[in-house]
Amino acid sequence: MRNSKRSFVFLAAVSGLAAWSAAGQAPSLRERARAVLTQVARGRSATAMAARGVRETFDEVGVVNSAGEVVVAITADEVGDGIVAWADHTGAAAPKGALLVSDQGAGRVAVFNTAGSPKYILDGNSGLLSATGDMAEMFPSSGETAPPGAVMAIDPERTGALRIAREPYDRRVAGVVSGAKDYRPGITLNAAGTEPNRVTVTLTGTVYCLASSVNGPIRAGDLLTTSAVPGHAMRAGDTAAGRGSILGKALEDLRGERGLVLTLAGLQ
Repeated sequence: MRNSKRSFVFLAAVSGLAAWSAAGQAPSLRERARAVLTQVARGRSATAMAARGVRETFDEVGVVNSAGEVVVAITADEVGDGIVAWADHTGAAAPKGALLVSDQGAGRVAVFNTAGSPKYILDGNSGLLSATGDMAEMFPSSGETAPPGAVMAIDPERTGALRIAREPYDRRVAGVVSGAKDYRPGITLNAAGTEPNRVTVTLTGTVYCLASSVNGPIRAGDLLTTSAVPGHAMRAGDTAAGRGSILGKALEDLRGERGLVLTLAGLQ
């Protein structure tokens, strides 16, 4: 029965991670995860037979799938700390995460995205670290399609729902739909809801926002508010009207009459 699980334990004589230590280089999280998976995969064919005996400790532990690819690997890293790496069905070519020890000696969990890049890191000293820079929340939408970057406002006809903003200086402004330019939120609240037509709206942090020069050119540092152009922000030129309708501050100039502007989100 144990053989049917296709789990194998084996040893390796040469560590690829040790080569980094000798060279004085600092491997990335992706490189470390791939190295562990590759190291264990290479050691399997040469030492699997020798590992059939009863042992209490091992230099490496690997789990393979039905195709023979190592999808979980456990070993010591280049400085002797423990590291666990896991991958999808293709093995070392696609690491998806790692459990390891940080340079400061704290426990660390790294989770990779589809492309194989670290997206989230949970560090014992620093807390949750995210590759992207905004915190968002999911809200019910009033049915109309809201593209990433669209400015949203509270729908007074439906409690808790949002709709695309389409009035200048609208004090019902709620925020900007996250995800434009593939800039995904670092943390998403209320993600387990089941309401249809939900939108993910940035609450704080940086987000790409649809903007228009309908109220004059937008420059870095300008306060942004809603406009008559559906889903687009504009420069807030009227200080009095802007109170309560500010959605954030432009972090770059708007090039052209309409487009996406990197924005520091924050309702005012």
